[in-house]
Amino acid sequence: MDSSENHTSSKFSKNELRRRSRTYLHRQCRIIVRNLSYKITEDMLRGEFERFGNIEEVNILKREDGRMVGCAFLQFSQREESDQAIQEMDGQILQGRKVEVHYAKDKADYSRIKREKIKEEDEIKAEDDNDVQIKGEDDDDDDDEDDEDDEDDDDEMDDDDDTDEDDEDDEGDDEKDIKPSKKLKSTIKKENQHNEVEEGREVFIKNLPYQVDAHELEEIMSQFGIVEKALINKERISGHSKGTAFVIFKLKDSAQLSCRQSLKLKVHDQNIEIMPALRKADIANREKAKQERQAKDSRNLYLLKEGLIMAGSPAAKDVSKADMAKRLRLEQRSNEMLKNFNRFVARDRLTIHNIPQNYTNDELRKMIMKFTSRKPRECRVMRENRPSFGNATGASRGYGFVSFPKHEIAMEVLRKLNNNPAIFGKNSRPIVAFSIEDRNVYNIRQKRMEKSRLNNPTYQKKMEELKAKKLQKQQSRKESRREVLEQLAVAPAALLQKLNPKKRTVDLDPKKKQRKRDIDQIPFAGEVAKEGKTGVRSMRKMTHQSDAHMKRIKQDRKEEKKKRIKQEHARNRKAKEGIRKVQQKMNVNELKKEDAFFNEAIGKYKNMITQANKQPVRRKWYSE
Repeated sequence: MDSSENHTSSKFSKNELRRRSRTYLHRQCRIIVRNLSYKITEDMLRGEFERFGNIEEVNILKREDGRMVGCAFLQFSQREESDQAIQEMDGQILQGRKVEVHYAKDKADYSRIKREKIKEEDEIKAEDDNDVQIKGEDDDDDDDEDDEDDEDDDDEMDDDDDTDEDDEDDEGDDEKDIKPSKKLKSTIKKENQHNEVEEGREVFIKNLPYQVDAHELEEIMSQFGIVEKALINKERISGHSKGTAFVIFKLKDSAQLSCRQSLKLKVHDQNIEIMPALRKADIANREKAKQERQAKDSRNLYLLKEGLIMAGSPAAKDVSKADMAKRLRLEQRSNEMLKNFNRFVARDRLTIHNIPQNYTNDELRKMIMKFTSRKPRECRVMRENRPSFGNATGASRGYGFVSFPKHEIAMEVLRKLNNNPAIFGKNSRPIVAFSIEDRNVYNIRQKRMEKSRLNNPTYQKKMEELKAKKLQKQQSRKESRREVLEQLAVAPAALLQKLNPKKRTVDLDPKKKQRKRDIDQIPFAGEVAKEGKTGVRSMRKMTHQSDAHMKRIKQDRKEEKKKRIKQEHARNRKAKEGIRKVQQKMNVNELKKEDAFFNEAIGKYKNMITQANKQPVRRKWYSE
């Protein structure tokens, strides 16, 4: 019994050893692919690596939340196939990223190597701490140098562990608190911490290509001066570059010189943006200031950008030189007017310029209703105070004011009328913008309106009627809801539609949807205003716009001239071809006439001669 048990146990151990050796050999053909794109799929990886051999398994690593890590394992069936894959694919670019392909290590070996590395780092840190203590007693200068090196190492570790997605958050990585074990080291570090940012020697780089490493970045930035350190911001897990970096120079002048070359310096055919590095506190203060500015925009300055015609845009096509110059003059005038803080941009009142001299208030109202199907509440053409010859009410000043009950209606009218070539003509298009009002005058006008409404009995009756109608509507809605709730047999969809009739009508109204589409698809309306962004432009930008528009006009004129010349050449060519065809026809007809005359006059003699030259037919001298 004992011998049989020993025999079975030895047999089992041999089988187990064979199985383990097979799995070990199988694992030797397993490779790891690093620095993969987050958009990679299993089919894409198979398509790239299947040409080297049979792939038994593809495992793309993912986090707990389902996001990609940037690594993948591939299992080949033979060692030769995996060798060829590593040899040919290591360092190749796959979907815009330079991939690294190596043999995958066993989990136990990987953890053992990681533990050894951590032990080595701890030993080096302990030695550094001892050196700092010894040197602190002997020499203060050596102390500073060692602490700066330690601080640099800590910054690198902080940079590798950074997981923020915003570039502005990356700028504040240097502000992370360092917590060393020794009191002496912490005091020295506090003295020397963030000196680069305060001294202006550190810069922040955006739009950096992903394949650039720290050594290459040091070489590129060394053209501006001596570089102490270059740190590339990377993802914590995958180690991918974020496209941003920090560079610390030895001198402040070299940092300033590099900032001057922002968006001019090219790295791998890509313009990089260089700016002075900031702390997280400074970035947070800047964001707060931006939010406060947005909240404080009680003057509606963002509406100044609505309807601006930018040079080079589709809206600026075929705009005359006089119209563009007038637009820029009006913009300058509005900027001057808004220097007075009592003035603001109205939300429901518009100004219309380039109105013809013969236009009256009624004609302006009809024009607006025709092109926008909106009825203005106020419509007035501004005129001179004194009457002139032919105008008892005074000559028109060429502009007027229009107001509407809501801001949305005013915005829609502006987008449909502004720069529309079908209203007044191509050379004098309407210039429509939100009007600038004085706060004191506006308040006086509002008080006057309230007084007139209080003194007007008809207005009070209308207001009472409106209130009564609202109450009736509310009561009818409540009653209808009660009835619907009582009827339990009604379907859920129909019940919801009855409970929310207003929402259903808004959603299913095709006219409003069509109106929104028409507003979005207006090619001549100009720029669109956005809240939080002021539309006040400087004189330099306006002069640049006028110069750019003049260049475009000259270019359009040249192209039109070329088209005219081409058309004239084509017309001349057609005319010449027509003359040639007519001449050819005439020549053919003349030849036909000559041939006919020749046949009539000389044809007879020709026939006689041919008949005379014919040999007589011999007859037989005998009779059969």
